Amino acid sequence: MAFLHNFLNVKAYARYVVDHPAKILALALLVTIIFGWQLPGLRFRSSIYDMVIEDLPETVSYKAFKKDFGSEEIILVVAKAENVFDPETFKKIEVLAQRLSQVKGVRRIISLPGIKKDMELGGEKGLEDFRALLAPMDLLVKNLISADQKTTAITLVLEDLRHKDSIIHGVKKVLEEEEKKGLALYQIGLPLVSLALADYTAKDFLTLPPICFLVICLVLLYLFRNLRGLVVPMFSLATAMIWTFGLMAWTDTPLSMMTMTVPIFLIAVGTAYCMHVMSEYRHSAMEAERPKDAAYECFMRIGFPNTLAVITTVIGLGSLQVNKVTGIREFSAFACFGILSMLVIIFTVVPAILASLPLPEKKEAHESARPDLFDRFLAKVVQVNINYQKISLPIIAAITLAALIGVFRIQVENNPVGYFKKSTPISRHFYDIYQDLAGSFPINVVLTSDEEEYFQNPARLRDITKLQKFLDTLEGVDKTISFADYLKLINYATNKYQKELYALPEESFEVRVLTNSFMTMLGKDLFKRFMNPEFSKANI
Repeated sequence: MAFLHNFLNVKAYARYVVDHPAKILALALLVTIIFGWQLPGLRFRSSIYDMVIEDLPETVSYKAFKKDFGSEEIILVVAKAENVFDPETFKKIEVLAQRLSQVKGVRRIISLPGIKKDMELGGEKGLEDFRALLAPMDLLVKNLISADQKTTAITLVLEDLRHKDSIIHGVKKVLEEEEKKGLALYQIGLPLVSLALADYTAKDFLTLPPICFLVICLVLLYLFRNLRGLVVPMFSLATAMIWTFGLMAWTDTPLSMMTMTVPIFLIAVGTAYCMHVMSEYRHSAMEAERPKDAAYECFMRIGFPNTLAVITTVIGLGSLQVNKVTGIREFSAFACFGILSMLVIIFTVVPAILASLPLPEKKEAHESARPDLFDRFLAKVVQVNINYQKISLPIIAAITLAALIGVFRIQVENNPVGYFKKSTPISRHFYDIYQDLAGSFPINVVLTSDEEEYFQNPARLRDITKLQKFLDTLEGVDKTISFADYLKLINYATNKYQKELYALPEESFEVRVLTNSFMTMLGKDLFKRFMNPEFSKANI
């Protein structure tokens, strides 16, 4: 009760902290151990879906789409060669597709050799015959094979998206082995973007904070020229980060693209608070007779301004809690906790440490009086501000106006591939694939009707193809694929590959017959990607 009473009385509290440093440091150590004990449970999670806003109409529509047609997350394996239809090359692609189908978690493989097998209908065809049969089939161009026939794609439909990381690693192992046979191979798709984000997040978290920490150490050592001015701030920052990340692990909040910036933020802002404390302590030490008195005077002088600075920072960060993106709210919450932790440490640990250390020598305390390069630079800045206001103020105003104009030129973009440097494999592969094939970012256009069997009417199927022709004209659209495209393919295959029959059927009963052939030849799961069982919803 006495401690609580002293805590409410600022002067009494400050005197209690500096008079009982061992108790304060022991309590801080206990709290640090409790939070630090949780750190092994800290995990990484970074996905393009971290930015999803749950209560948006678009999110609701997307969930309904996945329920009807399944997830659109697929992996594309791209194979490059001089001629895909070279018998030896085609055999390698066939073996590759077979091996990929055996990767645990892959539900279905769509490949050129697979299409060949499905189209043979019991009669084996040579490669040149198959190549000739593909001529009118625009469905496959830029979908499974490039126009110059030097690039082909193998589509991997995933079974369980929760285990997609193990699938990616399994595919990678197969590609590394098959590349030795002379094919240029890589895999691409949204699951790989998510995995790359997680990998780079973990890598940056383990490298950037230590580098930032080291740079701050060098700056503090240069400014204060003694170990006290270095160790006390760094120890305080380390303690605050242990508390913050311990809480993240405790609450099972993973490190993501947003929350991984918390340590950099704490180092930057926390260092500024500590520098104010250490600077004020040097002045207090010049006047004090005992370490406890210096720590007490320092605490009383910086208590209010530091508290005000922390409160304003927390208010600013706390305003992000109204944001609908979960990752941004998580960053806001833990950044606020980290800053408040710094305030607690500055009011407990720092004065307790300073009260326990001997007073700095007078020479050390007076070091700041000796002007150095940095001081001379600041003096010049002050001189310009005071003596040349007629020049400096218009220049500042012009820069501000230019910046204000720039605000209205800001573009909002959330292309996840743009998060990576252009030199990274994930970025190079995404830009490479749409040079020869359709890109890997699918957009789904769903047509719906309240009437069952609506799309069994050939006229409605032709409406789908008309819409596709319009969509194909849009900038950024590489290719459109629909149920109508596959129905033309099945009609072509079941009518002995007559070119004039690479077209939609004329009668409804023909649609039903071709649909049965579709599911027999290409599988029910491929059918369900483009049409629901009631024929009332079509996916382009």
